[in-house]
Amino acid sequence: MNAMPQPTNGNRSDYERRLAAAESLRGMFGRDPSRSFVDELIAERRAEARAEDLEDEAYRRAQDRIRARAGR
Repeated sequence: MNAMPQPTNGNRSDYERRLAAAESLRGMFGRDPSRSFVDELIAERRAEARAEDLEDEAYRRAQDRIRARAGR
């Protein structure tokens, strides 16, 4: 039995999945020691909140355009 991993010519989604896994591991083991996990979690939550705010703003603009077209 061969215990060595064999290279494959996988498709694009396989490549992207492996790349995402490698980046995740790099993030877990290669993180900046001067930052705590709490700081990283806070930064992630703030980024998520900004993205949600942008989505809400886009939704409001779309609703305003619909109302303007309807003549309200």
